[in-house]
Amino acid sequence: MAVAVLLAAVLLTGCSTQDQPGSENLSAFSSIDGVYEAVDQFLDCEADPVGEPIVPMGETGQLTSEQRLCSENVQVDLYPDKKSLQESYKIWADSSQGEVHLVWGKNWLVVDVTGAVTGEPTGWDIERLAEELNGEYAVVG
Repeated sequence: MAVAVLLAAVLLTGCSTQDQPGSENLSAFSSIDGVYEAVDQFLDCEADPVGEPIVPMGETGQLTSEQRLCSENVQVDLYPDKKSLQESYKIWADSSQGEVHLVWGKNWLVVDVTGAVTGEPTGWDIERLAEELNGEYAVVG
């Protein structure tokens, strides 16, 4: 939990912006359960992951509408609108904590912070997840 709080605080203070996600022809989900089930089908999420998702905070408060952990270092976020998704992406991209793998669609984001938290390469095939879910993929941080 302390790692998540520390990482969340640092994510808000990063400095280098990378490209923002677009929305052309990307998939969308109507619920966190829908996007989680799609991610779980491909990644085989842990049954009871330890920890809490990192909550991206914008100028007006919490950006996500719902979140769920797939593993200790992989989370699934659902957003109420494109602006919230783009603001959250910018926060992750501006992080200087280490490598963060992102996959996103029109209203969802999968975040793999394994590299940032452990310093080790991720074992999750996040890039292929983007292909499976008709999303975009980037490594930021």
